[in-house]
Amino acid sequence: MDKRLNYAVVIGVIFVLAFAVTLTQTENQADSQDIEYEISDELITHWLEKYDPSEQTISVTGSATTLSNPDTLIVVLGVESEAKTANESLAKNSTSLNSVISSLTGSGISKDDIQTSNFTIYPLYDSIKDSNGNYQQILIGYRVSNILSIQTDKIDSAGDIIDSAVSSGANRVDNVSFRLSDDKLQEISDNLIADAINDAKQKAEKALVPLKQKIVGVKSVVIHDNMTPYYESPMRTSFDGFAESMKSAPILSGDEEIRTNVSVVFYISQIE
Repeated sequence: MDKRLNYAVVIGVIFVLAFAVTLTQTENQADSQDIEYEISDELITHWLEKYDPSEQTISVTGSATTLSNPDTLIVVLGVESEAKTANESLAKNSTSLNSVISSLTGSGISKDDIQTSNFTIYPLYDSIKDSNGNYQQILIGYRVSNILSIQTDKIDSAGDIIDSAVSSGANRVDNVSFRLSDDKLQEISDNLIADAINDAKQKAEKALVPLKQKIVGVKSVVIHDNMTPYYESPMRTSFDGFAESMKSAPILSGDEEIRTNVSVVFYISQIE
């Protein structure tokens, strides 16, 4: 009996110790969780400094626009040639294209203003019905297309450029477009920034009148990038008598609209 009693006491002690250890671990975990989610005074102070709930602001978008004449002309034209072999088609195309380039440079267009925008060479096939009534694709030749892009500040010379190119062998005119050069666009946009900011200020002042508030400072200004469209007129067409008609065809550029947008955040306060 004594031995059994001793065994019971030992087992009871073991259970008590195990329970105590488990309870201690649970309390430690709870303490660690409390520490993990505790917000320090320094963090609260930083948050209040950055996001002061008493800070009063108004956010406004301002814009300014102006019209300007394009200063850059872009003409895309070229030569398409066909022959039975790829070499023959390429040689034929090169001869015509060199003649076009010589004519353009002879009319006052700089070689620096001329560059290749697209070059392709691909086979041509025809469908032929055989003795069994089935259609077969048969190679009949090759087509070479070499397209040039002429970009110049001679804004009024579109007709002369096309006439010169077509008369010397060009048989494709894909489009004529007018746009502002990057330098001129940047200069105009920069000049509009002050007007856009004044527009934002005027909007803010009008909005604050019924609220009995006034502007007391500026928190931030963001100048947005601009996207300016340009005039484009596709001109892919038949070339029957085209060179003659181009001599009297007027090609006129339109005004470009340039817009600058800003976002301004103003500090405001109650009117005393």
